[in-house]
Formats: sequence, structure tokens, C-alpha cells
Amino acid sequence: MSSLKTVALIDDDPIYIQAFKNLLNTWQIANPFLFFANGKEALNFMQVNEASELPDILLLDLNMPVMNGWNFLENFNKLAPQLQKNIGIYLVSSSIWQEDIKRAQQIELIKEFISKPIFKEKLQEILG
Repeated sequence: MSSLKTVALIDDDPIYIQAFKNLLNTWQIANPFLFFANGKEALNFMQVNEASELPDILLLDLNMPVMNGWNFLENFNKLAPQLQKNIGIYLVSSSIWQEDIKRAQQIELIKEFISKPIFKEKLQEILG
């Protein structure tokens, strides 16, 4: 991998966030990392920061308070043309509902639906 990419995790589960932070530090495959507890926090960050400060990759959970993953995607779709950066979005969810998987496959913004937890090999593939 030639350069480390910025990864943002949008997830409200503090245990998953801490585990993810520990794994990223251990793997040393992405830096810096950004963490948001819901989609609204992430959108607010993107609206006030320049393209160089935005993440390259978003790992997005579906079920969160304040603004869930689906609502985030709807709002991000409106914001994306103004960002001047192509951000790869991956749904990383514990949802096993086929409806969620099918819905994700129909949204052009989403690169892939990944079941939690995300493993090192998968993250390396995404960042590759």
C-alpha cells in the first residue's frame, strides 16, 4: 500500500468503536481515523471541513440514534457534489435482513455491504 488513507467509522456502539480503534492501531493500515456516533455528526464534520481533511473511506453502520445510516446516505447524496472528494462508502452492519442487503445493493453510493465485524483482510482490500 503506497499511502495510508483516512478512514471514518460512523457507529454508535462504544464497544465496537473501541475494538475497531485497537485493531486499526495494531494493524497500522490506516491513519488518521475519524469516529462519529451517528450520521449527523459525520455530515456536520463534512460540511465544515475542506476536502483534504475528509475521509477517503466511510464505514457506515445502519442502526444509530439521531441519524441512521439510511438517512445519512440520503443527506450525503445531496452534499457529495460540493465536497470535491470521492469518498468510498461501505455499509458495515450487524443487520442480517435481506431487505437491508438488497436496498444497499441498489444505492450507487455504496461500494459494498459488509457484515460485522470487519476483518483485517477485508479492510486491507478496501484500502488497497
